[in-house]
Amino acid sequence: MKVVFTTFFRESQGGGCGRVSHEIAHAFAQQRHETVLICPGPKTEIKKMAPHLRYLQIRSVGERDVAVPYLTVKNLQFLFNFLKGFSPQIIHAHDFGPICLISQFWAINNQIPFVYTSHVLPTKTFDFAISESSKSLSRFLDSGLMKKYFFNFFKNSDALIALNKDVQKDILKYGFKNKIFIIPNGRDLKAYRSCRLANLKEKEKQLTFIGYLSIRKNQKYLLRVIKYLPYNFTLNLIGSPINPAYLKILKDYADKNHLKKVNFLGEVPYEQIPQLLAKSHLFVSASKMEVQSLVIIEALASGTPVVALTNETTKELVDETVGLCLGKKTSPQLFAQQIMKICALSPKEYEALCRRAREKVTHLDWSEVVKQTELVYRKLSVEKRKVDSLKQARRIEAFKEFLSLLPSSKMKTFLLKQLEKARSKPPKKNIFFLVFTVIATFLIGSIYWLLKKTKRIHY
Repeated sequence: MKVVFTTFFRESQGGGCGRVSHEIAHAFAQQRHETVLICPGPKTEIKKMAPHLRYLQIRSVGERDVAVPYLTVKNLQFLFNFLKGFSPQIIHAHDFGPICLISQFWAINNQIPFVYTSHVLPTKTFDFAISESSKSLSRFLDSGLMKKYFFNFFKNSDALIALNKDVQKDILKYGFKNKIFIIPNGRDLKAYRSCRLANLKEKEKQLTFIGYLSIRKNQKYLLRVIKYLPYNFTLNLIGSPINPAYLKILKDYADKNHLKKVNFLGEVPYEQIPQLLAKSHLFVSASKMEVQSLVIIEALASGTPVVALTNETTKELVDETVGLCLGKKTSPQLFAQQIMKICALSPKEYEALCRRAREKVTHLDWSEVVKQTELVYRKLSVEKRKVDSLKQARRIEAFKEFLSLLPSSKMKTFLLKQLEKARSKPPKKNIFFLVFTVIATFLIGSIYWLLKKTKRIHY
């Protein structure tokens, strides 16, 4: 198949959402599908990444997780011309950023199926990371204007992919009326299957958490847990803070309570994660909300038992056969007791727990996830969508009137030409989403610049 993936994030940025969008492109290319990933880059260009994989990079500004694309006429025309020549059978987005919305517009106007994988709970989108990174940006994104942006993006996708049943329920609650498929995240399990199992006979017991340091991830709870554990238990917190203020809170709490056996290791290269998990006796998590945590999957794949509070991921993947999934209101003291209970197992019992952990996630290898995803693509590719022609014409005229209010510019001329092309073609969906993308990107870029200028965005 000819498949296009789109993402707002550069490679290795954006947490699990960013990682998956790049990894799925590589996974499809490895199965000999002609694959293109549209993503941010230092300049607008096409790069050959592998025999069946190309990156179409759109010049973007910003640092780390923030990538604001230049939506110039030249860049938009470059993207549209490439898509026309490539003629994809499917376009699959992994976020709702400007690059994905532009791609959605092209898909709609060219009757190509557009799929979106929801890596957040739609009804709680801003409870994930944005609310902690910047209050000003959070308020802007939680405005009525941006809520309309997100709702229209969801509504105009041909299908949504939910990572599990909890996400599916939330998508239905959000009001999505089109098709929903449940397909989990994929992982390259080979790197984790080769991990040696931790030696339970070691006196020093290593507890590990990997991920962003944030209020939602709830690492402060884990610090309270370590207070109830013997001195030979060490807690390793691996990851960077979404907001440096939270890291200071954690360190101040550790100092005040004399928690000497807590290591703040910061962000480590992704390639080192398997060897860190191989040294861990338990993976611990108190995260309040997850969609489908990649690190939980990776921990289980490495043979590391998991002790965690219940959330959308842990109740799906963690039980007494691979560790323990405890209620949200479990006290830190009881959590600590359960950790000691597992660490008191015989080496034989512990190894059995580790083997079952690996077996729990065998179905999540990328090779299996690609097969499931391909079936969805093929199903959608044979279906056609119909749009009322009168409604289409009214929308075009409405947005032509809207554009007349804007000052003269090359962008305005380009958009007007797109409207004329849309009116002369057989009925398809309208230009609204492209216009809105340009406006929203300009606003987000301006807010980003202002916040950075006033040092209200932290890294």
